[in-house]
Amino acid sequence: MLFTNSVVYILERRGLFMKRKQILALIMALAIVLTGCGSKDTKEKMEKKDGKSMSQSMKGDMKNKSIGSMGKLNISEGKGYPVTIKDVMGNEVTLKEKPKKIAATSGTFLGILYALGGESICTANLSGGSPVPKDAENLPSIGEVYNPDIEKLVALKPDLAITQFGLQNKLIPALKESNIPVLALQMKTYDEVLENLKAIGRIIGNENKTEELITKMEKEKNDIVKKLPQNPKKVVILYATSNDVSVKLENSIAGNVAKILKLKNIAAGKKGEGMGGETIPFSIEEIVKEDPDVILVTSMVKSDKMAKEVIEKKLGEDTVWKNLRAVKEKKIVYLPQKYFLFNAGEKFVDGIEFMAKAVYPEIYGELNDK
Repeated sequence: MLFTNSVVYILERRGLFMKRKQILALIMALAIVLTGCGSKDTKEKMEKKDGKSMSQSMKGDMKNKSIGSMGKLNISEGKGYPVTIKDVMGNEVTLKEKPKKIAATSGTFLGILYALGGESICTANLSGGSPVPKDAENLPSIGEVYNPDIEKLVALKPDLAITQFGLQNKLIPALKESNIPVLALQMKTYDEVLENLKAIGRIIGNENKTEELITKMEKEKNDIVKKLPQNPKKVVILYATSNDVSVKLENSIAGNVAKILKLKNIAAGKKGEGMGGETIPFSIEEIVKEDPDVILVTSMVKSDKMAKEVIEKKLGEDTVWKNLRAVKEKKIVYLPQKYFLFNAGEKFVDGIEFMAKAVYPEIYGELNDK
C-alpha cells in the first residue's frame, strides 16, 4: 500500500492518465499498475480494477527481499569523515570525504539538502505543487519520481544517490551494479525529518548548521505544544481522492502532526492494509459515534477547491453527514498539500502551526485561508 498510495497520488496530482498498453508494460517492469485514460467513468472503473491488481502485486513484492523492509536510519558517531550511514533498507555506505556530486532522486529530500547548504545534480519532475528550493528549479530531470530514468541517472555519475524508500526501491540494485553509493531514506514524521537532517548534514559536512536548524525547529515546536489546552479536541482526518474518501491514520504526515498536538484522533491505534498503509475505509457510523470537534481534510487532487468538490459530491447529500456537529458548525478545514501531502522537511513545524490554528484558533490565531 505504501507504493500504491505514492504512485496514485502522483498520478492524481499531475493529471497523468496513461494508456492501457503503457500500464501493461509498467506491470511487467515495475509490478505497479497505473491508472488508465478515458472518460471519468472509465477511469474510475479502471482505478478500482487496477487498485486490486496493484494490491495483489504488492503482496507478491513484499515477499521479495530486494524490496526491503523499513528499518532505522543509523549514522556513525562524531563529526567529519569518514562517516558510515546505514539506511532504512539496511544498506551501508561509507564516505571517506564529502561527495561532490549528490543526486537527490526525489523532491522529498531536496528541501533539507538545500536548507543545509547542499546541492543536487538532478531531480525528478516536480510540477504540480511540490515545494522546490529556488536554486533547484532548473536542475536536469531524470523523469517521473515513481519511474526515474536509470540510464540518465547513471550517466550523471553521482558520488552518492539519495532515493525515496518504497517508491524508488528498484533503483537500488541498478545503482549498486554501476558502483554508485546509494541511500534509501524515508521521511514522513517529524522525528524522521530530524534524523534525515542529521544524516544529510553529516554527508555534506555541515553539522553545525544542522544543529542550529534542529534547535530552531525544536524550540518552535515546543512553543506550540506548550500552549495546548488541558482538554484536547477530537478530530478525524479525511483523505480525498478523485474517486473516494477514506480516513488517514497516525502514520501519515497529518496523523503525526495530530499526535504531536495531542489531539484525540478517532483513528488512533488503527492499522492500515499492507506495509506502510496510511488509510482505512471511511465509516460515517464511526464518525457519528465519535462526534469529532473538527474535521480535517487532506487530499491528493489538484487543489483544495477540488477536494471540497469531492467531499461535497461524496458526502454532501448524506443527511447523517449534514447533521454532524462539526459540519453544522462549519468546523471543516482543508489542509495544504505543501505540508500534508508532501513532507515539508525543514518547514515541518509550519504544518504543525497550521493544524494548531485550524483546531484551536482561539489560542493560536485564525488561519488566513481556511
